[in-house]
Amino acid sequence: MSKPAIPNSTAEKAHQKALKLIYRHTHRDFKGQRDGIKEILTPRGLVSLDDLTESEVAERLPSALKKEAARLKTTAKGVAL
Repeated sequence: MSKPAIPNSTAEKAHQKALKLIYRHTHRDFKGQRDGIKEILTPRGLVSLDDLTESEVAERLPSALKKEAARLKTTAKGVAL
């Protein structure tokens, strides 16, 4: 994946937030950390979050967003997960 020209740009912040959501909502059997680097299992094998392709992010993001919305809705009702 190519890195943005401006590391602190709004697009980069949105991308990092998307990666955080994807990692949070990936089942623990399909994610882990090696040397402090978060990785998830893809058809290519274990891949660092920063090395996910745009298509891999696009594939996982809708599900992560749905799970995050459900989590926020549940916590808003006073039932913490």
